[in-house]
Amino acid sequence: MPAIPDKDTRCRKIEALIASGNGVCESCREIGISEKTFYRWRKARAEKQHG
Repeated sequence: MPAIPDKDTRCRKIEALIASGNGVCESCREIGISEKTFYRWRKARAEKQHG
């Protein structure tokens, strides 16, 4: 599977949409990824930040 270069950017955009009051499902749909993918990316970012 090819790597997606802007995972971090997409993740931040979805988090911003959620913070502005959108639901997770709608935010993910707007950015063009599934909820499952978003949660997996978010988990990977958190693990990366915490070492």
